[in-house]
Amino acid sequence: MAELKFLPTVYVRPGGLDDYLQDISTFLNQYSWIYNFQVTKFFTQKVWKQLPRKWFECLTRASTGELNELPQGFFKESWPEDLQTFVVRCTQLSLPKEQADAVRLQRVEIPAEMKRGMTPKKLHEVAHMASLVAATCRQYECDVVIDVGSGLGYLGQVLSCLYRLRVVGLESDASRSRSSRQRARRMPRSELLSCVTLELKADDLDGTAGELERLLIADSDRSEDEGCSCNHEHADKVTSCQHSQRGVRKRKAASNARGRKACMIGLHCCGDLTPSMLKTFCKVTEICAFVCVSCCYHRLETAADGLFNNFPMSERVAATSQKRADRECFSQDGESATGVSSERQGWGVESAASSPRELSLADGVGIFGLRLAAQETRARWRRQTTEEHDFHTRTVAYRALLEVYAETEGCALEKKHRKITSKAAFSTFENYVEAVCSRVKSSRTSGRKTLFVLIFLSFLVLVMHSSTQYLREYRLYIV
Repeated sequence: MAELKFLPTVYVRPGGLDDYLQDISTFLNQYSWIYNFQVTKFFTQKVWKQLPRKWFECLTRASTGELNELPQGFFKESWPEDLQTFVVRCTQLSLPKEQADAVRLQRVEIPAEMKRGMTPKKLHEVAHMASLVAATCRQYECDVVIDVGSGLGYLGQVLSCLYRLRVVGLESDASRSRSSRQRARRMPRSELLSCVTLELKADDLDGTAGELERLLIADSDRSEDEGCSCNHEHADKVTSCQHSQRGVRKRKAASNARGRKACMIGLHCCGDLTPSMLKTFCKVTEICAFVCVSCCYHRLETAADGLFNNFPMSERVAATSQKRADRECFSQDGESATGVSSERQGWGVESAASSPRELSLADGVGIFGLRLAAQETRARWRRQTTEEHDFHTRTVAYRALLEVYAETEGCALEKKHRKITSKAAFSTFENYVEAVCSRVKSSRTSGRKTLFVLIFLSFLVLVMHSSTQYLREYRLYIV
């Protein structure tokens, strides 16, 4: 029954896991129209028409406080029965989530010189993640941290400087590895930190495991040569002492003879990186702890048959999908018309052009479902103010209006910068268009002023021919 403890209470029973997976399958199939669309296509695909009229009337009259409580199971007795059923079922199927022990999530104070280059968001993440990693290393007696996707090394530098942990950063981009090493040299205790260019490959676990074991052996040798990394007064000196020699021998005896006890961590592990890390964690015996924050589930890679390579990782969950069996077309002699074996089953990507009602769990939740899964939690949604909801509405709706222009004019918009706009640009649609025109280029026109006029005219045409409720309806889909 241990495997069931994270399920909703009603499913904690023999056979509960299989029943839960089946109920989730049925639920996602029935309500796929809520999530199976690209949000920037909201206006061009008239997504709001999927919403039952009675639902629309009730939800548009709801206050901000009532909408905030909707994901928590709130509904009114006057609401349509099918809407009440939807809310109740959402609550029943939601996995129980509790805030982790506050002691393990304390924010560490980062010195000013180490904050250099960090955005407020990055500073928040690093300050909390570093505290959690340090507590995990103490709990499992890890003496080295493997920071996957280390980037410029912000997290690793905090762990080495403030917690005196040895950190091996892994970064697939060689230029970032170089920048990380240069930045580390300006920090105290840089001898505890190293960064190498290495990409974890889920399809070559043996090779990846071998590389990691080699790195751990090298770092173990380096730490013994450099001396003590304990918290004693001499810890900041590159010298050796009796305590350091005893510590090295003790750590090596507690770990595999080839390496050390390691904690693998990752902050913003995008797409297939998290599955690759999990497989590596299971493969490499020296890695005895794992701390990871995943993101961008919709960037998971797919094979030629449209199924995700690394999702779901659970064979039991994957067995709920009958995609290949359902979709395979057979000729009269029984041979597969596609030439692909019907034995492979799994979850895959659904085309963005398909009808919102075509997706079922047999096809997988698709990229739009995975994108939604990486969004804000219902706890965060619950705390949002009316002003924050309105701002969120504008950020998505303005981008969707830009898509109206692109489709109407039959042109493509190409970004000239990584980010199209800043938060300040969303104060009005006019400010947004002005910002967009300076940071994108259109395949139809190269003039900034001409582009501004065309986009703004598209907006006016939409307003003239559409209901004034369109923008408000975004709030209902964000839930």
